Amino acid sequence: MRAVVVDEPGTVRVAEVPDPAPGPGEVVVRVGACGICGTDLHIADGHFPPTPYPIVPGHEFAGEVVALGPDVGTARTVGERVAVDPSLFCGACGPCRAGRGNLCADWGATGDTVDGAFAEYVAVPAATCHRMPEGMTDRQGALVEPVSCAVHGLRRIGVEVGERFLVVGAGTMGLILSRLLRASGARVTVVDHDPDRLPRAREQGAEAV
Repeated sequence: MRAVVVDEPGTVRVAEVPDPAPGPGEVVVRVGACGICGTDLHIADGHFPPTPYPIVPGHEFAGEVVALGPDVGTARTVGERVAVDPSLFCGACGPCRAGRGNLCADWGATGDTVDGAFAEYVAVPAATCHRMPEGMTDRQGALVEPVSCAVHGLRRIGVEVGERFLVVGAGTMGLILSRLLRASGARVTVVDHDPDRLPRAREQGAEAV
């Protein structure tokens, strides 16, 4: 299959690599769409220390399950369309048992510490796959992971109708957060040092930019 490979910081190429095979509890997903995160740029530049090289990046993705590994059972089915949580937690350390998998002592992530979805196929734990509703496109499914991050942020903040918020940055995450704030009844101002980004922020509901 074809994949984007970062051989070492600063060296990125499209290459033919072996198709992945699903291990125990894993499935293979045919990638339909994959977003480009700032972390992917850090990986390409060598500024994300957990990443081993070479690696196939890509962790915001969705697609179709095409193969099942041993021990998957009935949790997933071939042909099922899924959005994938890239997080890889051990589930056994103190932070994991406390519900803080982001602080896992053995933290990893598809596309960050193991090969990811800048490829035609990717092997992932079946437990990290979430069935997409009918009508959701692969591109929309690839936004599930970043939108989830923004939703988590809103839950941490707590938003009341009529509250005023300043969003710094009109990149993907800033625009998603702005839209969610507006949907929660907040009033939003967005700032960015790139004026070309501001019209999109206004389209997403910002009162001022």
